[in-house]
Amino acid sequence: MNRVLHRGQYIAYQRFEGLQQPASTVLLQHGLLSQRKSWLDVGYVEALKANFNVITVDSLGHGDSDKPRDPKLYERSRRAGHIAAVLDAESIESVHYIGYSMGGWIGTGMALYHPDRLASLTLGGWDPVGGLSAVPASGTFNDLLERAQDSVPTLTTWVTKNVLPGLEACWKALQETQGSEAALSCLNVPVLLWSGLADGCLDPLQRLQARYPEYRLLTVPGDHVAARMVHTRESIEGLLNFLELADN
Repeated sequence: MNRVLHRGQYIAYQRFEGLQQPASTVLLQHGLLSQRKSWLDVGYVEALKANFNVITVDSLGHGDSDKPRDPKLYERSRRAGHIAAVLDAESIESVHYIGYSMGGWIGTGMALYHPDRLASLTLGGWDPVGGLSAVPASGTFNDLLERAQDSVPTLTTWVTKNVLPGLEACWKALQETQGSEAALSCLNVPVLLWSGLADGCLDPLQRLQARYPEYRLLTVPGDHVAARMVHTRESIEGLLNFLELADN
């Protein structure tokens, strides 16, 4: 594990060398309540290592990264800055960024504040325009946590009382969506929209792709969680197909 200090906060990440060198780099950013190791646990890292270097990041408030209570520290510009700081620490000019759910939200921050660091952008499980409005019965953070504890208990085993303020700040920060579509429309890199067929973000992503036909759309079976964590074969295959085109 490595850590980088950005504006007073330590961000944990791990770098995996690709099997073939030289290679471009893919950066994987998880969603709310998840951790960087989730990408490794279900096979994404091993599959991507065949052709790419891979970096996985613990977002602020998660995993081995710092977990401050101050909501201002979770703003989108700062979270995108954390990704840029990781790239600086590794002397990487640009990456193929893959973000899921909250990681997709952070990806819109990369488009807004650090577009020059993107070789391509994949937004999974996240509506960059409507944000949380695509999440059925999103409710409060406590509602989300209770649903996760009931339906996917393994996702929340690491969540203790002392980390809850930071996680709730993450949740509230997701309401910041201003400027996302404009930033995406100005990007001069390939964009992939990725969704489960039973995810609430599918319809808005389809509408977005219709407005911007140059974007690619990857749909796989499953709901918000299962699309990334259960239907990994379909997701990994679709991501690799996109990255092969984006890297050439």
